[in-house]
Amino acid sequence: MEERLARASRKLRVAKSEVIKRSLTAYLDQLEPGQSAYELGKDLFGADDTPPATLSATYKRKLKAKLRAKHRR
Repeated sequence: MEERLARASRKLRVAKSEVIKRSLTAYLDQLEPGQSAYELGKDLFGADDTPPATLSATYKRKLKAKLRAKHRR
C-alpha cells in the first residue's frame, strides 16, 4: 500500500498527505453523499419571474427586427 501511495503521489505530483486527504474525502462522500445538483441550485431555478409565453413572443419579435435591420441594404 505504501508503494501504491508513493506512485499515486508521483503521478499526481502532490504530497502523499494530499493523496490521502483526497482519497478520504472521496470515500466519505460515498458514505455520506452531500447535496445533489438540484439541491445546490434549487434557489436559482425560476429566478426569472417573466412568464414563459411573454419571453418567447418578445424574443421572436426582437430577433425578427434584428434580422431585418441586419439584412436591409
